[in-house]
Amino acid sequence: MSTLIQDVALSHWRGKRNNKGWISGNAVCCPHNHETQDKRGRGGFKPEPDGSIVYSCFNCQFSAGYTPGHNLSYKFRKLLSWLGVDASEIHRLSLEALREKERLQVLGFIVPEAKKEEVKTNFKVEPLPPEAVSFMGLGEFYILGNSEFPRDFMAAVEYTSSRKIDMQKYEFFWTPDTAYKMNHRAIIPFKWKDNIIGYTARSFVDGLAPKYVTHVDNGFVFNMDMQKKDSKFVIVCEGIFDAMSVDGVAVMKADVTDQQIALIESLDREIIVVPDVNKTGKNLINVATNNGWSVSFPVWMETCVDINEAVCKYGKLFVLKSIIDSVEHSNLKIKLKGKKYNVRH
Repeated sequence: MSTLIQDVALSHWRGKRNNKGWISGNAVCCPHNHETQDKRGRGGFKPEPDGSIVYSCFNCQFSAGYTPGHNLSYKFRKLLSWLGVDASEIHRLSLEALREKERLQVLGFIVPEAKKEEVKTNFKVEPLPPEAVSFMGLGEFYILGNSEFPRDFMAAVEYTSSRKIDMQKYEFFWTPDTAYKMNHRAIIPFKWKDNIIGYTARSFVDGLAPKYVTHVDNGFVFNMDMQKKDSKFVIVCEGIFDAMSVDGVAVMKADVTDQQIALIESLDREIIVVPDVNKTGKNLINVATNNGWSVSFPVWMETCVDINEAVCKYGKLFVLKSIIDSVEHSNLKIKLKGKKYNVRH
């Protein structure tokens, strides 16, 4: 297995090896984690013969690691930057980690599972709007009560159905409450570890502004709970309906936070960004190239602005296959294709 990433990290580290295999020195992470600069040699790397390496600080408790066969994590890339490794070199190492992962998979190696890097989250709980009930619950209520369905509720169901979302898999809510015209919106709950922590409410009435009323903490990534443990990749997009269309995740806005990046990378799989074909797609492409993520430019970008529009027009299976078939890893190719599809880099 390649020791390239291990070698680069150690070439930027000054320390002394002890009899337990650790190379100890002054930790570089402490000032970045709101602690005073370490001068007592409380940081250390422990390299292994298979090319894996871990870093741990006994001052600010920061830790990060890399194991061949896995992606180069956000935390480890941060550590490399604190060591003074150039950004272009970190990007090159990210791509090298991806190539090594593919090579080991082809050769049939059983890759040891890397230690999961827990991302600290403290999402504030935001309840759903008053009187909000799931589509399924409302449907049963009105059927059993032999009552006529409210017109706005039926409009919410029809709108959601028109977006080709699997309503057996994804839960939607509606409320008769008129505050913020919630009765004219389809409500999508935000879940974290099976708990509802917020929501977005999408207007289904033309001209109703804003289109979305959203309540959730800034670092949340939509649909993380629905990602399968054995998936080889995760599709990252901006829009919530796009994510539901292909079972991916959504960052929900143009500016992606550090916590969102860390959460996505905690899935430990290939990350495939699918940008919208508009100005905001530029930001998501920048995030991808800065973090060594792949970007896909499927053929349907010639006729569709985003994933959900493509699924409505061509179907889920075709859209998924075209995303996988059109993945680019090269920064140069990503920039060129981004310009071609009017996604300005």
